[in-house]
Amino acid sequence: MYEGIIRWAIVGTGFITNRFAQGLGEVADAELCAVVSRSEERGRAFADRYGAGAVYTDLQRMLEEAKPDALYIGTPNDCHYAAIVAALDAGVNVLSEKPMVDNRRQLDEVTALAKAKGLFLMEGMWTRCFPATRQARRWIAEGRIGRPLTVRAFFEMHADPDNWQWWKAGLAHAGGALRDVGIYSVAMADMVFQQMPERVFSVMRSNSEVDQSFRMLMDYGEGRVALVGGAFDQDSGVEVEIVGETGSIHIGPEFWHPTTATLATYAGERETFEEDYPATGFQFEIRAVQDCLRRGLDQCPDYPWADMTRVTDIIESARKEQGIVYPADGE
Repeated sequence: MYEGIIRWAIVGTGFITNRFAQGLGEVADAELCAVVSRSEERGRAFADRYGAGAVYTDLQRMLEEAKPDALYIGTPNDCHYAAIVAALDAGVNVLSEKPMVDNRRQLDEVTALAKAKGLFLMEGMWTRCFPATRQARRWIAEGRIGRPLTVRAFFEMHADPDNWQWWKAGLAHAGGALRDVGIYSVAMADMVFQQMPERVFSVMRSNSEVDQSFRMLMDYGEGRVALVGGAFDQDSGVEVEIVGETGSIHIGPEFWHPTTATLATYAGERETFEEDYPATGFQFEIRAVQDCLRRGLDQCPDYPWADMTRVTDIIESARKEQGIVYPADGE
């Protein structure tokens, strides 16, 4: 069990780890004890900016010397798996940026290792931890909109060529819109229906390596469907709509890090939940992880391994159906 300050280490010094470190600064009982970077110079700049206790260029050495309670991994997709295994082998709990691993085989391996070691492991689906998302889930569980029938979730953006991580659009780092932004849309549908779809119809637009955009219709049976999408090459509305038999819920304004959830019933009831937040919002996910550590849990109730597995299976099946195969698939 963990008491007092929980000590975090971060792997990576790019955009997302900067955002995570900003969120970490909003959590009073969290401490950044170490950062791992390929560059000593970048690592030192990151440490100075966020108050990290030590800088390393070698992950294994950091794990042995700094001995953090938890590790956050924010490197390119294809680097996650090896870092997760190293951390779990060293007895360190892990929160890995999504997509956590490259395929179902790797997911089974890391969850089995975490279970065997009695350690916490979570894919960084931070959306599940925001107060607005939790409120929406409570309304669904309470039956406020009746049985959910339709989910519409699209995370699409037109990437700025001068301000973007271009590895996300390549095969070498296991990129693609489906796994980078579309995973949020798929996970939102899974949050509502909590089962594998009976059928999945998918369409993707490729750049000759990975998908630049995708659309999916997921059929959950008995007229229940999810319409989801993700893209690097176009913009669309980014508020989620969940429609049920007796009402609807909207989550936004950008559903992957929302501030607002609105309930409207066909009987005329209307209820709005709103909670803004300082910094980036990563503090909600950090607090959720720390709560799990203190309770001795190996997975987070907001996004347990069963949910991660369904989302992984849907995405892997869709990309392979469209001919997108990663180097790790052949291992």
